[in-house]
Amino acid sequence: MSERRDERRDGDFVDRVMRQIATRPLPRRSWWRRLVGAREVTVTLRFRPATWALGAAAVAALTLVVARPHRGATTVAVQQPATRAAEAPRPDEAPLPTLVRFALAAPAARAVSLAGDFNGWRPDATPMVRGPDGVWKAEVPLSRGNWSYSFVVDGKWVEDPLAERWRADGFGGKNAVVRVGDVPAMLGSARGG
Repeated sequence: MSERRDERRDGDFVDRVMRQIATRPLPRRSWWRRLVGAREVTVTLRFRPATWALGAAAVAALTLVVARPHRGATTVAVQQPATRAAEAPRPDEAPLPTLVRFALAAPAARAVSLAGDFNGWRPDATPMVRGPDGVWKAEVPLSRGNWSYSFVVDGKWVEDPLAERWRADGFGGKNAVVRVGDVPAMLGSARGG
């Protein structure tokens, strides 16, 4: 019996709280929320043909005022440059790099790479690809100039046996030199032997 009385008392309590909440005024939104909050605005615009004509005339007049040349202003014609294919290369522009193919016959080698001025003498920077005939090849884009290089075969530095030019490597050996473009011959270059 006391349980029913507790339930009735609890139900009365809940009803009283809900009535108080329902009769309480809603909290006012802050001035900031009212200023930046979303609002629904309905705007009705009516234009008559005369209004459209007047608006078009105003836009046309404004365009004429803004677009008219000012007194004392000069007009400069800009001619588009000729296409690059028809244009001769200028001396201050660097020519496009030349694709140079390096090759070394080493049929018994397991790994061959190319190291030189063009890749910071890093043996792992330019690995070469073995062909079916045992000739290892790599293509490197090089700009105009004299470029020293050497092959690295299975971890050992190997001179290019077919090189036409050589340069001392500073360690008692020599590096091959490839000449790209129209550059003056190197000082101290000699045919390998």
